[in-house]
This record gives sequence, structure tokens and C-alpha cells, in this order.
Amino acid sequence: MNKPIKMAVIGVGRIGVFHAKHVQEIARETGKCELVAVVDTYSDTAQRVAQELQTDQEAKIHAFNSVQDLAQADLIDGAFIASRTDAHEPDARNLIDAGCRVLLEKPLTHSLDSAQAFVNYLDADEGRSQALMQAFMRRFDAPLMKVKELLEQKVIGKIFKITSILEDPAPPPVGYSSPGLLTDMSVHNCDEILWLLDGPLPEYAAAFGSNLHNTFVSPVEEDYDDAYLQMWFPGNLIGQVQVSRNHVAGYRNESWVFGDKGVIHIGNFQEDPLSVTVEAYSPKGVIAKEIFALRDYGDDVPVFIKRFGEAYKNELTFFLDKCLNDAPFGVTHKDGLNAMRVALAGAEAIRPKENGLKINY
Repeated sequence: MNKPIKMAVIGVGRIGVFHAKHVQEIARETGKCELVAVVDTYSDTAQRVAQELQTDQEAKIHAFNSVQDLAQADLIDGAFIASRTDAHEPDARNLIDAGCRVLLEKPLTHSLDSAQAFVNYLDADEGRSQALMQAFMRRFDAPLMKVKELLEQKVIGKIFKITSILEDPAPPPVGYSSPGLLTDMSVHNCDEILWLLDGPLPEYAAAFGSNLHNTFVSPVEEDYDDAYLQMWFPGNLIGQVQVSRNHVAGYRNESWVFGDKGVIHIGNFQEDPLSVTVEAYSPKGVIAKEIFALRDYGDDVPVFIKRFGEAYKNELTFFLDKCLNDAPFGVTHKDGLNAMRVALAGAEAIRPKENGLKINY
């Protein structure tokens, strides 16, 4: 077996800590990797997290306050970047230029112009073009992979509509800086739709936004707390994304795929929060139905970890395997750019209710 990949996690806030713990779990289970560093620019966070994680391994975990210092230390082979959005590009550039391969949380960068420039920079060199994997964990989620399998088997015939829904039960954490609801929340949904369709890109987008509840109870400023995006693909095919901060009864994450021979549904807002059902129906009845058990991360974790914790770990395992075999990732900066284009097109096109047609009675 090749030497383990020496890993760092950049940004060890609420999601980065889980990435670091997954690195440690995979190290114990497989020996494929080793956590050697954490980086965070905020106060003494890196030092504190390194000390907390050190109890779970013998090898020293180094703490840094900047990616530049980490790169100069020449300690790592790869990194999981979960820093703030406007730091994604400089953090990734510094590490890629230092010879590392990186797994980068969404979005690719903070703007479409910077994302396109970053893609051009990566593609200008063969080594850089293979250095970045975009972290779209839904592609590594067992229930969604089952949906993908059913679509490849064409069990519901020709697809004409996909709806992807993400609704949070509570506001973002205090201090969170949002670029806008659609830009912030819908990138994973957009990539899910593009991945499930496996080919065409949308030609047009339209969106509406509203302020209904969260806006009035949260200290975090955002343009809307509820939004709807529709994409038109070539032919008679549409994609729909629904995102909201207002699902106060609990985390809702589900998708529907409509074909001319049936419907597939995957849902998580159900009686048992530790299971996800994938079901397919035709006019004659059930085509397929499978219930997937989720890992129990406990109650004191973000809702997206409860639903997608195993998917995050699966994508990290995939990243490490590709690094160990010096192979292309398959989920790249170009996928990140495409998902950004769709989400930002919706954000640019978004309209409040006042732009609807007033109904006169």
C-alpha cells in the first residue's frame, strides 16, 4: 500500500471539525490517511481544535493561523478546504501551487467572474487541472446514488421534471455572512439535478423570493428567507429548486423525479430522522422501495450532518483513493462552475412578489 496521505483541514468551524474527525476515522479504519494539521484564521480556534483532536491520535496535529504558513511548512499531501467562501480561491491556489491536491467545499469561489478566472488558471496547467475536487457530497449519498441507479435503469421512462427541496428549521448561526439565499443554499440542489440528468445544462432560469418568517426573527441579514428557482433544459424538461429557512418543524430535504412512466421520490422529513426512503411508482403501483439507515451522529450536530454525515465521509474516502492512485477525481472545478452558474443565474433573476401579476377581482 502507498504511504498514507498526510491531510490538513482548512477552516475548522462547525463543518470543518467533522471533516477533521472523518479524516481521523478513515485513518484508524484503513490507514489511507493521517491528520497532520488544522488551519483557522479566527482567534485561537486552530490551536483549540488541534488539542481537542489530539486525544484521538498519536501523531502530532499542527495548528496554523494561515494557509501560507501551512504551505511553507511542507507537511501535507492533501487538504480539505472548508474556510469562508471568499477564502476558497486563495486557499486552494496556495496549496495547489505547493503541490497539494485539495477537496474544496462549495461554492468554488465567491463570484462567477472569480470562479471562471480560477477555472482558467487550473486548466492552463495539466497538473493543476487534476488538483481540485469539488465537494458535492450528495453524489456520494447512498439514497441519492440509488435514485441515480433507478434513473439509469429508466424505470420511470423519459424524465420531464426534477424537483429538489432544501428547507432549514432555524436561522443560520450568529455571525454568518450570507451572499443571498439562493446563492448560499441552492448550489448543492443545482448540482444534484445536473448530476442526476447526466448531460444537458439548463438554458434559462427564473426565480422568486419572499420574506415570510426567518427574516423577522434572525439577526443574520439575508435578501430572502424563502425562494424558488426554475430551470429550463433543452427539450421538454425542467428542474425546480425550493429553498427556505422557514421549515420550523424540522430539516426537510427531499427530491422528486417525474417521468412519462412513473415517479421517484427520496425523502428525509419523516417519522424516523435516522432513515431515508427511496421509492418509485408507476400507474400500476410500486416499482421499487428501499429504506436507508443513517448513521447516528447524536443530537448535538448540525442538521446537515445528521442527513449527510456518511456522504461527507464517503466523498473524503473517494478523494483519498484517487490521491493514492494518482487518478483524476471525476468531480471537478468544472462541475463547481456549472452549479454556480445555475444558482447565480437564479439569484440574478430573482424577483419579489411585487414583480408578480397583481390579481384583480
